[in-house]
Amino acid sequence: MALSRGRLLYIAAVLVSGIVIGLIVAPRPHLQELVVPPAAWPFAVSLVLDLISGQMAAQGRAAPLTMSDRFIAVLGAGLIVTAMVAYSA
Repeated sequence: MALSRGRLLYIAAVLVSGIVIGLIVAPRPHLQELVVPPAAWPFAVSLVLDLISGQMAAQGRAAPLTMSDRFIAVLGAGLIVTAMVAYSA
């Protein structure tokens, strides 16, 4: 099954957010000790983007996201953040 442009943009945006979060957290070790670990922050980004794409899908302007799209994006971004933090130490 081919991915639509909206689904690809969603996955790419969440993965890029993982890079940005990693760049923010890697030089600041005190952020790694927060209640919500930085590897979980892509969930928040995913939620916001999912709400936007859900509204667009309801209006018929975009294809709805699947759970696989969400899983790939959030897991990938979390792994990116974890790797960037681990290799910065």
